[in-house]
This record gives sequence, structure tokens and C-alpha cells, in this order.
Amino acid sequence: MSVFNNKIFSSALALTLLAGAGSASAGVITGNSDGSFSNISNCASPYCRIKGGTDGGNTVLEWGYTPGWFGTEWFSKPGSTLTARDRNWNVSTDADDVILAELVWTNRATSSSVTPSSFGASYTLNINFSKPNTAADTEPFSFTILNTQNNAGDKLMGLSLNDLGNLSFALNGIVMSDIKYQLEAGAYGSFDGKYWTTPEGKTSRMYITADFKREELKQPDPEIRPVPEPASLALLAIGLSGLGFLRRRT
Repeated sequence: MSVFNNKIFSSALALTLLAGAGSASAGVITGNSDGSFSNISNCASPYCRIKGGTDGGNTVLEWGYTPGWFGTEWFSKPGSTLTARDRNWNVSTDADDVILAELVWTNRATSSSVTPSSFGASYTLNINFSKPNTAADTEPFSFTILNTQNNAGDKLMGLSLNDLGNLSFALNGIVMSDIKYQLEAGAYGSFDGKYWTTPEGKTSRMYITADFKREELKQPDPEIRPVPEPASLALLAIGLSGLGFLRRRT
């Protein structure tokens, strides 16, 4: 075999071995989340209520709702709504600001005669991972909604970083970090770390996001010889066979 062909074969062999090493370090994160509301306090039914939505039962918290004639939906006036949306993700590492949960707030003008200036509700978030392995956690939140009587916007309190800190997942080879609240870019409303404010007549979205990075490999102990992975062994065997064939042809 010519020297030129020998170089081509050696280059192809090196690329094959590099590809095998790269595939061993790839990471995929797959999972989903859902949320629900419960335990309204200091706001009487039917003006404050919890109902089902497109994301399942108990996924919509509504306040300032005014029923129609004889308590029916006819000519009823909708109130403000906070909706817990389902989320799904399937990303490769490294990935930043992956959306794990979503709350959608539509703020409508409501009458003080049916909605108190302050009331509370509970929100429960469930997060599940299926890749790189199965892992799950649940976190309860306690919301307080301040229902102002002007167009400055209502406020929601209870998006605590301490609650997010309670979420913990053991993901094989993946480090999860910087879990935080993040208001949708360009959305109406604001978030100062304590109060989420949405102007009347507007809708805003709040996300819970996190970063995922591959776990850094520790420096090997020089006294311990590394054991190659099965895929790498197979590629190495192919490469050595090719080198043996070259030696017989030269």
C-alpha cells in the first residue's frame, strides 16, 4: 500500500476513535412538569374559584368572577386568572435557561365588592425527569395575591427562591444549577424578586428555568489505569486490525 493511502487510513482511524470518545460524553435531558392550585383563603366562592383547564384539573385559579343569572355562566363576567401550564423538554447538554415550569397570569379589572384586597392560595409543582435517568420532586408554594383597586396592576407574592432551593434531582453525569424565576422576555408586568406585578388588561408569563451541564471528569489517579468503555474497545479493535493489515501489505 502506498504511503499516501497509509496516511488516509490512519487519519480515518483517528477520526473514528475521536467520534467514539465524543459520543460517550454526550448528555440528553428529557422531562415534564405540571402544576395545580388548592386551598383558597379569604375569598368566598364563587367569586374566587379553582377550575380545570386545557392542562388538566385544578390548573386555573380565578378571582373576581361574577356569575350570570341564577348562578349560571350566562352573561357572567370572567375574572383574573392564573394558569399552571404543563411543560415538556428534550435538550442536549450543555443547555442554559431550560424552562421547567410556567405560570400564565391574565389580569382583568375586578370589583372590590366580590374580591378582597388580599387573599391566598396554594400552588403545587411536580417536576419529572426520564433522561438521563428517572428523577422526580414536588414543591408546594403559598401565594398571596394583592388585588389593587386601580389600574396600577395586581401583585402576587410567594415566588420564593427558598422554595426553588428545595427542589433536588440526582441526574447521572449532569449538573443542574441556577434554578430561578424568569419573566417572559418582552412581556407585560415586572418581577423584583418579591412581587410579580401584572397591569390590568394584560397577560404575563413567569417561567422557572435551570441550567444543565455535563459533569466535569475528575483527573485520573496515575496509579490506576483507566478501563476503556465497550464502544471504545470495539473501535480500538477495528483500528488495530487495520494497522495489522497494513503491516502485512507493506
